[in-house]
Amino acid sequence: MTRSPADPACRAWLEVDLAGLTRNAERVADHVAPARLVPMVKADAYGLGAIAVARTLDGLEPYAFGVATPREGAELRRGGIERRIVVFAPSAAAEASELLEAGLDGAALSLDSLRKLAARARAEAGRIAVHLEVDTGMGRAGLPAAAAADWAPEVASVLSGGGVSLDSVYTHFHSAGTDAAVTRGQLARLRAAVTRLEAAGVDVPLLHAANSDAAMGDRQYHLDLVRVGIYLYGGRRGTGIAGAPADPEGVARVRARVLEVRDLAPGSTVSYGAMYTTSGAERLATLGIGYADGLAWRLSNSGRALVRGIRVPIRGGVCMDVTSVDVSAVSGVEPSDVVTLLGRDGAEEITLAEVAAAAGTIEYEVLTAIGRRLPRCYADGPDHAAEGSR
Repeated sequence: MTRSPADPACRAWLEVDLAGLTRNAERVADHVAPARLVPMVKADAYGLGAIAVARTLDGLEPYAFGVATPREGAELRRGGIERRIVVFAPSAAAEASELLEAGLDGAALSLDSLRKLAARARAEAGRIAVHLEVDTGMGRAGLPAAAAADWAPEVASVLSGGGVSLDSVYTHFHSAGTDAAVTRGQLARLRAAVTRLEAAGVDVPLLHAANSDAAMGDRQYHLDLVRVGIYLYGGRRGTGIAGAPADPEGVARVRARVLEVRDLAPGSTVSYGAMYTTSGAERLATLGIGYADGLAWRLSNSGRALVRGIRVPIRGGVCMDVTSVDVSAVSGVEPSDVVTLLGRDGAEEITLAEVAAAAGTIEYEVLTAIGRRLPRCYADGPDHAAEGSR
């Protein structure tokens, strides 16, 4: 659903800047052209709302949208997304029928999964567009690149039997932002595997490998498609990757209202386990947000918030539903005031990278952990973008 931040009953919410999202996508599209985009909108578009994000980016005419499960793809279909949707982690044995029902492309993660997808499609008199994964070092899924001479003829045999068509071959880079030599090696193994496939008589229409880091880096990784994710949503700033486009704009802003303001005497304790003790007289504001909303517990006594554009520290433990911040340095704080836990307020900004570092995690987890309890509020996108979004 959508909800106005002006609604006093809205104690915490996530604002999504759809115009900033579009500009981030345009930067990537310009940088990787003529390769086309596959925006990754899995995990509810990294927590920002897959339907709203896909509707917004559909105008850029991406090749497809990427999801992890058929259920995610079906949700996009129900939201009116007609463009190609690729399910990158389907269970061939259990979910082939769901691919067919929703008109989704599927990834083949092994020779066995390719066979099962083909068999189920033939049994239902259908056809599944398949994207074949080659394992070049990720180690979690895909046909092993080193054994391509063995499996390439088998792939050709399955394709000749009908039920599936091969629409692309791809791999996953595991260290594109940190190890250029290893990444070049992965690309070389992918190309060698494709050569084996083609020698077996398989036509490979499209080739792709690049995630956000690779898309921002060397053009040799762009190939035909780039599967961009975290960059769209404001992550991976300041990577220092040579030739990268400008840093992305922050897209997500987590806000919460002040519920109570309390003056504590020196020596007062705060939160469970008395995790914080005041060293002097302090004024604390209790915010209507906690770890059930996605504010990491590990931000206890280490995170920051913005109150009237001023940085303030989190005091004590982040609780399930509320969190305390020290507003001693901010004048006039009152209940219902808005506090920023992620994003910009005035000249100050708390970035994804900052929150991730303080919580000892990664940017992806910060976004995907944002709880379903927080309403999503969409700004500056297509008029229809937020319709039906939670």
